[in-house]
Amino acid sequence: MSSKHRWLCLAVLTLASPALAVEPMARKPCALADLQWMAGTWRDTGEANVLTEERWVSGPGGRLVGSSWRLHTDADGGVLESMIVTMENGAPTMRLRHFDSTLAHAREEKDAPMIFVVSGCGTGSVVLDGTGPQTGEHFTYSRDGDTLKFVGDFVHDGKPLRAEARFAKEP
Repeated sequence: MSSKHRWLCLAVLTLASPALAVEPMARKPCALADLQWMAGTWRDTGEANVLTEERWVSGPGGRLVGSSWRLHTDADGGVLESMIVTMENGAPTMRLRHFDSTLAHAREEKDAPMIFVVSGCGTGSVVLDGTGPQTGEHFTYSRDGDTLKFVGDFVHDGKPLRAEARFAKEP
């Protein structure tokens, strides 16, 4: 290495070293108590001939227990969902399963629920990232007053799929 190149490398390292020495801000871990704003019954009537409801209940130990259904108003069919958020390995973790509208068929194998781990939360918002077969998928819940918004980025049959829902709080 020529002395000119050594001098350039030394200059770059000297200029970069203060920035490299700064420690990143510590992020407060999310706890179950930080997600209790999700509790309630939420209904989405924005799609023609489809009604969707999601319920979250605060269970023992601060666990969140959820259920959801999306049913057609003019035909058979739809989906039911069962969810729970518990602390696992220091982070709130959601396990969920899907069923057809009659509970006759499950989408997931009996011992293989979908698992999403909270990667960030704030006042009235939470982001969950998929693990295992759902790696690369994520979704966000956010609440503004009596509105709960869901935005999910999923992969189905190798193609990206975005799902969005806006729920109104039921009395």
